[in-house]
Amino acid sequence: MNIPGFTAEASLYRTSRRYRSSASECDGAPSAQSVVAAYIPGPATQHDCEVCENACKVGYGLCIATALGIGGVGCALSIFTFGISCAASLASAATIFKTCQWGLATCYGICNNPLLSPCCPKACSVPGPGGRGCCDKGESCVGSHNPNTRDGCCPVGQECYGNCCAKGEHCLSGGTCSTEPGYFADTPTPPKPPERPIAVDYCKVGYTRCGSTCCAPGLECCSVGGGRVACLTTCVN
Repeated sequence: MNIPGFTAEASLYRTSRRYRSSASECDGAPSAQSVVAAYIPGPATQHDCEVCENACKVGYGLCIATALGIGGVGCALSIFTFGISCAASLASAATIFKTCQWGLATCYGICNNPLLSPCCPKACSVPGPGGRGCCDKGESCVGSHNPNTRDGCCPVGQECYGNCCAKGEHCLSGGTCSTEPGYFADTPTPPKPPERPIAVDYCKVGYTRCGSTCCAPGLECCSVGGGRVACLTTCVN
């Protein structure tokens, strides 16, 4: 029994952490350089992603089984309907199969949606199956050219102006990393020294200015020797 379209395979699939290409498109000779895709989330995120994508596969399998069942039952009964039920059943099965493919693609899309999914906590490029193109939450996307990243994902606290420092290194301005003590990207501001008392610049109405203070009404500003003044009831000569 041939059901139209049932030889197609799902275009979305689970992939491993690394993606390599070994064939040349021009002369058919093996490529001397492997290509490693950047931006792959960590093991915990990949596990959650696999659980989500496997659920999509289970639903897809049940949908296909339903389509095959409808087509098979209809054709089995065609001996009583002169083949009419078989043709109608195959047409219905083909429609269901297309719905199954659409449902699988939608399910994978949800799994890999940066706003909804467990596969892509932080999108770095176009999200793909297995979390491809994504990093873990809080990580920075700096590219796989840096040896301190995990497939292009820089761990939390190690990003440095588009660069990724190794653990224990300090970030300097311009994206340079240093292991020398005392070099930090943001030097702490030293504490301010205690402020000196501010001299009185004016006195309340009725008060008299006397050096750095004010004399209340009824008191006089008197010299007490040594260049000092004080508020007294009366000044003694």
